[in-house]
Amino acid sequence: MDTRTHAGTDRPATRAVVFDMDGIILDSGEIWQGIIATLFAECDAGWGDIDEESFAGGDNSQQWASFLRHSVGLPLEEEEIIAKVTAALIAAYEQRLPLVPGAEMIIADLAASYPLGLASSSPRPVIAFVLEHSGLERYFTAWVSSDDVARGKPAPDVYLKACRDLGMEPEYCVAVEDSRFGIQAARAARLKVIAIPQPHLTLAPDDLALADRTLGSLAELRPEVISDL
Repeated sequence: MDTRTHAGTDRPATRAVVFDMDGIILDSGEIWQGIIATLFAECDAGWGDIDEESFAGGDNSQQWASFLRHSVGLPLEEEEIIAKVTAALIAAYEQRLPLVPGAEMIIADLAASYPLGLASSSPRPVIAFVLEHSGLERYFTAWVSSDDVARGKPAPDVYLKACRDLGMEPEYCVAVEDSRFGIQAARAARLKVIAIPQPHLTLAPDDLALADRTLGSLAELRPEVISDL
């Protein structure tokens, strides 16, 4: 599947590519859900109270920890929540790093033609661990966590910083995203957008309409797709 939408007409040629991590490079959704569910169980809090879809793909650590503490009633300070989740993620990835099949080949092919950036909502230590232990770090010129900026996705902050760190104007960059918050963040930052939706996360037509391309999987993300933008 390679679907063009109206959003990408009359845009400057692409000079850099900025990836999201979770859901694009890393098949981490079940791991995240399991860690949050375990944390809730340890605190005798109700996991069923959380809206998983609205919680997925956005915010920085301070924002989602505050949400868990105040909106759901998790009886921990924000910093405790962040520390527990970060440690559990790294421990899980030490056991098995769930890279999307073919991710390294796709990223290496694109890195031969474009500077690459990463703009992720994961905690900074988690991103650093994933990039180092996957061997993907060498392909990325810049990487940014939403923890490095004031607001996480769907605010544009993390994408704007990634573009600055790449030395590129946002209009010359394309984001590769899977979630509605990520797509909204990249579009708000004025990047072009390639959407690769996850099967278990339904994207509304209005969100898909923000994308310049919609692909069925990461395997379809070839250099010619980027150059065609």
